[in-house]
Amino acid sequence: MRDISMIVIHCSDSSFGDAETIRRWHTDPPPKGNGWSDIGYHFVILNGQRSLKTPYDPFVDGLIEDGRPLERIGSHVRGYNRHSIGICLIGGRTPEGDSAKNGWLTHKQKTALLFLLDDLTTRFPNLAIYGHYEIDDNKTCPNLDMNALRFDYAAYEKEFHNV
Repeated sequence: MRDISMIVIHCSDSSFGDAETIRRWHTDPPPKGNGWSDIGYHFVILNGQRSLKTPYDPFVDGLIEDGRPLERIGSHVRGYNRHSIGICLIGGRTPEGDSAKNGWLTHKQKTALLFLLDDLTTRFPNLAIYGHYEIDDNKTCPNLDMNALRFDYAAYEKEFHNV
């Protein structure tokens, strides 16, 4: 297994998607895609809308899908892929097409993210949790307040692990 020291959280900056959709975005040849060998993220957390043409489905809101296997180096944050796990949250864009700053994350997505963070930090102790924008000044993703998210995760840990 790789030496993993951090988790980097991203958003798709789209109103829909799933791991297979992002895999196509990443693997299709340019200019339509990136031409990569696989999806860049290790996990994708759905928001209930798999495609632009499908309605919201509460049964897939918060669903965690596997992306690239953890054993393989991701392709999600330049200079930090070797030692990181990439998580992509579907969303981060308003219906008008603008990047959302806060409030776009569904309750089920947030619950799933906290669960996934708990699972990963149990398997790989002492992981640092970052938003993509905290590592790359040219990014805004995941378009969330990461300090608030880390605070919520600490409360989750305390509640479920009596930390």
